[in-house]
Amino acid sequence: MKRFFRALLSAIFTLALLAAGGGLAQAQQTLYKYLDANGKTVYADKPPPPGVKYEKIQPNTAPTGVDSRPRGNEAEDVNAAIQARRAKQAEHDQRVEMMQRNYDAALAELEAGKIPQEGERTQNANGTSRLNDDYFSRIGQLQKKVDEARDALDAVRRE
Repeated sequence: MKRFFRALLSAIFTLALLAAGGGLAQAQQTLYKYLDANGKTVYADKPPPPGVKYEKIQPNTAPTGVDSRPRGNEAEDVNAAIQARRAKQAEHDQRVEMMQRNYDAALAELEAGKIPQEGERTQNANGTSRLNDDYFSRIGQLQKKVDEARDALDAVRRE
């Protein structure tokens, strides 16, 4: 088992040297694999001394994996899609802001409307007064505006 790991380490080291020395473009050359006098596996770019058994290896330097870089118009398409998404998000944010202002205004109008106006109080026989149906009707309409504004704001936020 130790021998396998030594051979693997030797192979990795040799390939790392090749990559560092001239890049993988030079790795197209033939590699030679053989056992040295101590029985260790050696990978070299030159043939071993005469009389030593060796094996020729052609490293596979073909590119592997996925090239995710955009090609040609793909980069422009990606940039256009990003800009379109940003514009759509900005438009959505503006709609949310507008609906929030409408909701806040409706709430403020409801708060201000809680003060009874002229004609919304009815005098009682004992000299006191009470709020009449006109007041409650007006407050109901103001509350309806608040509810509609809140529903519109919630709908825009869900988009």
